[in-house]
Amino acid sequence: MQFTIVGCGALGTILAAHLLDVGHRVNVRIRGRRLEQVQEHGLKVRGLALLAKGTKEGLAINEPSTDGVLIYAVKTYHMAGALRDCSDCQADVVFSLANGVEKTRLLESSYAKVLGCVANFSGELDGDGTAVFTRNVALHLGGDWPELESLVSVINAAGITTKLSGDIYSEEWSKFVGWVALLTVSVISRLDTGDSLSNPFFAKFAAQIMRESGHVADKIGVVLLDRTPFPVATIAQGPLGAAVSVVMDIGADFKIQAPGHRISALQDLLAGKQLEVHETLGFLVREAERLSVDCPALNMAYNIVSGLSFAQK
Repeated sequence: MQFTIVGCGALGTILAAHLLDVGHRVNVRIRGRRLEQVQEHGLKVRGLALLAKGTKEGLAINEPSTDGVLIYAVKTYHMAGALRDCSDCQADVVFSLANGVEKTRLLESSYAKVLGCVANFSGELDGDGTAVFTRNVALHLGGDWPELESLVSVINAAGITTKLSGDIYSEEWSKFVGWVALLTVSVISRLDTGDSLSNPFFAKFAAQIMRESGHVADKIGVVLLDRTPFPVATIAQGPLGAAVSVVMDIGADFKIQAPGHRISALQDLLAGKQLEVHETLGFLVREAERLSVDCPALNMAYNIVSGLSFAQK
């Protein structure tokens, strides 16, 4: 199967390297320092995968695509620019690994066949360009495409746990509600995921954000699902004290299962990069205002994270 992956940060590199390793053709669209690294060393992955040798066989770089699967692996604030840069790319189907729920709408403005996607796998990019594969929970794909089941099987067979979703919109929102809370407490605390979530004060703030985000989702008509790592439906509906306990238990589990795990937003903050805030937290704040949903914790989170992002400029 032919794949074109736009962007080779941690997730793009992990996905591309796994597909290459089992014999698929992969074309990556990259530039700058990342282009130099891939040209010299190929795609290197360590951690949950054993691909550190550098995968080059079957790899194409910055070629236009005319068919196959097109995957955007860039941050939400880079999506508009990436769509312009890849105007020469055509595909049978396209999806985005980005956080949030607006990405599908952006893709639909440029492509006829778009899949919904939830990327619940994690990694970090070392200074030498090696991707550290830290979590492999599930890549959820859903939508109306005859070859979707085959695509899910292909990626799953390559080593990235991949699942077919019959309600991808709920899956996207369910990850999003948990992710915005984790984004907030991670960048405020600058702690690893396990440490930030097991802290009772940050756990309470995270639970409040998830509950308010859940109220926005409910107002829109989205049915939230209990998924790993955050059972957001339970957190949004139950007592606050119980929700805090759930979040702290998740933090304790991260300490055991993924010690040292840091979400990409914290990695970006520590590297002096822009944060995904206006397209994610900002989207929720705007929706809450539009729907007249009172969200004091969510508004506070947006103001704090926006301030931290602004300080990076």
